[in-house]
Amino acid sequence: MPTMEHGFIFRDPSEKSREIVKRDVQLLSPSYTRSYGFVMSHGKGAEVWDIDGNYYIDFAAGIAVLATGHAHPKIIDAIRAQAEQYVHIGATDFFCPQQIKLGSKLREITPIHNAAHPEDKMIYFCNSGTEAVEAALKLARYRENRKYIIGFYGGFHGRTMGSLSVTASKAIQREEYSYIPGGVEHVPFPGRAFSERAKQDSWDWGDVVMFIEQFVIKRKLPGDEIAAIIVEPIQGEGGYVLPRDDFFPKLRKLCDKYGILLIVDEIQSGMGRTGKWWAVEYEGVQPDIVCTAKGLGSGFPIGAIITHKDIMGKWVPGAHASTFGGNPVACAAANATIELIESEGLLQHVTDLGDYTLNRLTQFRRDHPSIVRLEGRGLMIGVEFGGAQGQPLSQFRDEVVNQCYLDGLITLGCGSSAMRIAPPLMISRELMEQGLDILERAIAIVEENHAELFEHA
Repeated sequence: MPTMEHGFIFRDPSEKSREIVKRDVQLLSPSYTRSYGFVMSHGKGAEVWDIDGNYYIDFAAGIAVLATGHAHPKIIDAIRAQAEQYVHIGATDFFCPQQIKLGSKLREITPIHNAAHPEDKMIYFCNSGTEAVEAALKLARYRENRKYIIGFYGGFHGRTMGSLSVTASKAIQREEYSYIPGGVEHVPFPGRAFSERAKQDSWDWGDVVMFIEQFVIKRKLPGDEIAAIIVEPIQGEGGYVLPRDDFFPKLRKLCDKYGILLIVDEIQSGMGRTGKWWAVEYEGVQPDIVCTAKGLGSGFPIGAIITHKDIMGKWVPGAHASTFGGNPVACAAANATIELIESEGLLQHVTDLGDYTLNRLTQFRRDHPSIVRLEGRGLMIGVEFGGAQGQPLSQFRDEVVNQCYLDGLITLGCGSSAMRIAPPLMISRELMEQGLDILERAIAIVEENHAELFEHA
């Protein structure tokens, strides 16, 4: 039977886990957003074990980080080989072959606007997603009289102050921070589900690009003073929300018209998670700056931005740098990650398995009235829960997540009432089927416990 302690639910046996959690809550920052009492012991591929010996299937991948799974031998070998040579050099001041190898590969696989050849692109390395966004914002504003940024409601770009200024995912993320940098305008994100509802209105509020031009540029911010528009190709923390089909082509056209840089935040959606290297590739447009992190290093902290040399080439020595950015061991892990995605055919695997998963979840939706939205690409899939009137059910979602944990499936929530399915890219069909079985049972259990929510569905 499950137990509850320190505000978290535990799966029995859990004596060792409860002791670690007890020490954690006394020692570490309360700002961490833990979900339940999972304390990891070790993992292999898409399978993990806690310190009490309980077994789980991993549908979270460390928040979409572990692209190649846990403890992949080729990743470990790459880390070990570089660590035996040196673990740090300070690439801000010196030169590192691992950075050159990784940068060369990134510019080959990353589409950049007006960059006809790989040699037209340049790379900046950092340590995390929020640092990548900070770098992109600084670079975009590194032009005369370009001071404004446009972001989207529901977007999450990080928690450092610059990234926080363009984040608008949850109010708690900005609460009590009185001095968030200004110069940012937020507009609605044209999610497919929202846009379908908007068609019922006389004014298509789903056409956000029209809104930007007619109401932001023409009535508030001069187009020639806007440095960039930053957007996730699929909103991550906002709920795994896909945009309407015409959004990105219109947005690219608007940016070109006013000389605005288009920054895509691929931190969660990139590195093969959707079945392509970058989710923006589905949209048929090329961005000016791509931000990446998470899956890039298979768990090692590394981030990067990729852009046109005409944009990054304007930086001068000292304009931006990082002591640990592009750490050689992290670069070695990233190089091995890209090689594995290519050599093991993971992009096609993710596409095929993602199609299977969406089809299976579509069957779930027919049988479970709690599921009100289902969408995704590849292995980046969101399942949103709502009541008979479509109202979001945050607590219901949390109970499904907890029930999955108790039954041996690691999952995470996102948005107000959605949960994400984002396993390691190499997860097998067999494990995916087993994990989906656990998920469906969990949904059924929670629906039975709250039958009154669906009486009029």
